[in-house]
Amino acid sequence: MAVVLAGTLAACGDEAEPRTDVPEPAEAPAASTDLPGRIVPLAGAPEGLVWDSVTATIAAAVRGPDGVALVDANTMAERARVPLAGAARHLQLAGPGGPVLAPTEGNDRLYRISLPSGAVVGDTPVGRQPHDAAAVAGGAVLVGDELADTAHVVAPDGSSRVVPAPVQPGGVAASADGSVAVVVGVRGRRIAAYAPDGRQLGEADCGVGPTHVRAGPGDLFYVADTQGGAILVFRAGPDGVRQVGRVSTGGGAPYGLAVDIARSRVLVTLTGENALRSYRIAGDGLEAERTWRTVRQPNDVAVDPATGRLVVAGTADGLLQFLDAP
Repeated sequence: MAVVLAGTLAACGDEAEPRTDVPEPAEAPAASTDLPGRIVPLAGAPEGLVWDSVTATIAAAVRGPDGVALVDANTMAERARVPLAGAARHLQLAGPGGPVLAPTEGNDRLYRISLPSGAVVGDTPVGRQPHDAAAVAGGAVLVGDELADTAHVVAPDGSSRVVPAPVQPGGVAASADGSVAVVVGVRGRRIAAYAPDGRQLGEADCGVGPTHVRAGPGDLFYVADTQGGAILVFRAGPDGVRQVGRVSTGGGAPYGLAVDIARSRVLVTLTGENALRSYRIAGDGLEAERTWRTVRQPNDVAVDPATGRLVVAGTADGLLQFLDAP
């Protein structure tokens, strides 16, 4: 199963042809009845997840009613629910200890949620259907406006400016030091890199049908090529962005991503197979390590930076699955 691929890639012969539709998570089959770890109910079709070690809090985006559920990472019990005026798909942390960044698609806002209290400490209008957001150097936040083909750079004082983005921006991620951010255009099949002030540093082609992106160590970024059945590896910096690796997942429609930098691992959910797979970071490549059976429709995964413990969102049945570190 182990696959390593590094080096600049101009084309990949085993990729499928690009589709005209926008990539979405695969519709998952029924889940196994004998799953590893601990399964905890969480009402509201949980999807986007973040794990904050400082406050021992897991935040999960939920729907109906829309908001963010705050789960105690030690007891695995829900301790608060933060109502919002729109539904978020994906969450990120502005930094250790929070706040949680929650872009809500239904009402075009970026919320900042304090941890562990759950108080809403920021509420900023952004572009049409914001899908993901990441904190950059200087305290700003880059938000991808999925149905506006733009990104908002939101300053700490709440002011913002609009910059162009690849067609239908989905995933957004920033390097650990916030010096560079990337935005994936899910319809345009492109990835763009930005400086913290929103200045674009460059663009590159990005797979068959990409969705989400997360930052790795240094200048590395990992993209889930959901329709291409692969994880794509990019390097981004002042000189732009370029693809340096690709590892096939063997199908499964890779979707949710998490990076455990302390343990040099990338985690990816395979929604078409109700599975979670770990890969070890090896330079510009990835080596497949382990696969777990998961709850149905595993649309996201988060990792505890302190311990390496994992949590998977089972969106279809309203479940969280807790797994020990690989």
